[in-house]
Amino acid sequence: MAQVDVFEKSLYVANVFACILYGLELYLAFTTIYLLVIDRSRRTRKQKIFYIFYIASIVLAQALAIASNTALGYLMWLEHRDFPGGPMAYYTGTTTSWNNFTGISSIELTNFLGNLLSLYRCYVIWNSSIPVMILPVLMFLTASVMAIMTLVQSAGTSIYSSQSVNFVVLWISITSSLNVLLTALISFRLLSARRRLLKLNITAPTQYIGVVAILVESSLPFPVLGILYAVLSAKNIGVYMIFAVFWGLYAGIAPLLIIYRVAKGTAWSNNDNETVFSDVRITIRTTTNTATDSDFRRTDSELEDGTRTIALKHLDPSYPSV
Repeated sequence: MAQVDVFEKSLYVANVFACILYGLELYLAFTTIYLLVIDRSRRTRKQKIFYIFYIASIVLAQALAIASNTALGYLMWLEHRDFPGGPMAYYTGTTTSWNNFTGISSIELTNFLGNLLSLYRCYVIWNSSIPVMILPVLMFLTASVMAIMTLVQSAGTSIYSSQSVNFVVLWISITSSLNVLLTALISFRLLSARRRLLKLNITAPTQYIGVVAILVESSLPFPVLGILYAVLSAKNIGVYMIFAVFWGLYAGIAPLLIIYRVAKGTAWSNNDNETVFSDVRITIRTTTNTATDSDFRRTDSELEDGTRTIALKHLDPSYPSV
C-alpha cells in the first residue's frame, strides 16, 4: 500500500514538473526558430527549414506525451476516482487506453530524434570520421529496435507492468549507454581541441569549448537521468516516475539546446576542425653551407565572436615542406 501511495504522489509531482519543463522547452523552441529566421549567415534556406521542422516535431511529440500523462491523472483522480479498488486499480485496469500508447510512442519518437541529432553532432565534431561512428551507429540501431519491441510488448498492458518492464529497462539501458558513449566521444574531442589551443598559447574560446559548451554538445544530463531512471525502474521504486518525466522531457530539451547553439553560431563546425586540428607544416630553406629557418608571416584575423585564429603562411611556396 505504501508503494502504491508513493507511486501516486510521484505521478502527480511528475505531471507538475512536466508542465514546467515543457514551458521551458516551448520558450527554447520559439527562441531558436526566431534566431533561424533572422539568421543572415551562409546557412542555406533548406537547412533552416529542416531545423524548424525538426523543432516542430520535437515540440509536437512532447506535447502528446504531456497530454497523455495529464489525461491519465485526470481520469485516475477526478473522472473515475470511485473506481473499485481506487486510482491505482483504474490505472492497471485501463492500460489499453489511448494515453498509454500515445505516451510511450511520443517519448520513443523524441528519443529517436534526439539520438539522431547527437549522432550527427558527433559526426561533425569528429570531422566526419567513419571509424569513430561505427559503434555509436550500431548502438543507435539496437536502441531503435528495442524501442519498437518495448512498444509492441506493452500493447494491452502498461509499459510499467511486469510483462514489459524488462524491455523498458533494457531499452533505457541501451539508450543511456549510447548517450554515455556519445558524451565521452564529444567531450574528449572538445577537450582535445582546448588542450591543443593551450599548447599554442591561444586562449580557448569558451563559447565553443567551454564547460557549458561541452555539457550542451555532449547532452551530459541526459544519460545521467537515463541511468537513474533505469535503476529505479528495475528496482520498482515508486519515485522512478519523477525521473521518467525528467528523462523524457530532457530528451526533447537536449537537441533544442544544440540547435539553439547552431542558430547562434556558437556550435562546433567543420571549419573549427580544420582550424584546430589541421597540421602546421614548417618549411625550411637550405643552402650549401647552412640551413636557417625561413621567414614566416603571422596573420592574425579577428573572427566575428572576437576570438583570434593564427595562421602561418610561408612567404615563398616554391620550397618543399618537411
